[in-house]
Amino acid sequence: MLRLSPVLACAALVAACGSSPNVPAAAPQPAAPVAAAPAPLPPGHLRRSDLLATLSSGLGAFLARVEVEPTVAGNKFHGWRVVSLPGDTPEWKSVELAPGDVVTAVNGLPVERPEQALVAWQSLALAPELRLACERQGQPREVTWKIDDEAAPKR
Repeated sequence: MLRLSPVLACAALVAACGSSPNVPAAAPQPAAPVAAAPAPLPPGHLRRSDLLATLSSGLGAFLARVEVEPTVAGNKFHGWRVVSLPGDTPEWKSVELAPGDVVTAVNGLPVERPEQALVAWQSLALAPELRLACERQGQPREVTWKIDDEAAPKR
């Protein structure tokens, strides 16, 4: 149990009681405008502003949150196996990827070498969609998100 010394208890009580009677009370301040939360997106959609924020942090920052490892088939690079995703954050809860999936291309672009992955990463800034070619348990699949441009703010 937390025990306060009498001095701390008195200080807390005085602080809680407000200002002295000869000091005028401060006029109430108008509430700061609260920005409206963006409307929820339908499944399979991304906001361009969210995507651009992720892209601006860099590929390295993204890969620090998503653990992948290279996979090889027939002595040739095959793709990047997803080891783990940061699933405890809201933006990752609806992602249609799972550990074990192997990503083989992004928007039709290869991602085998670092410079290829960087080109694919940078191309997303203007892309109309994010399309991942991948495999789950050896079966090919494609996961697509439409990238929604927000309307310009009204004046």
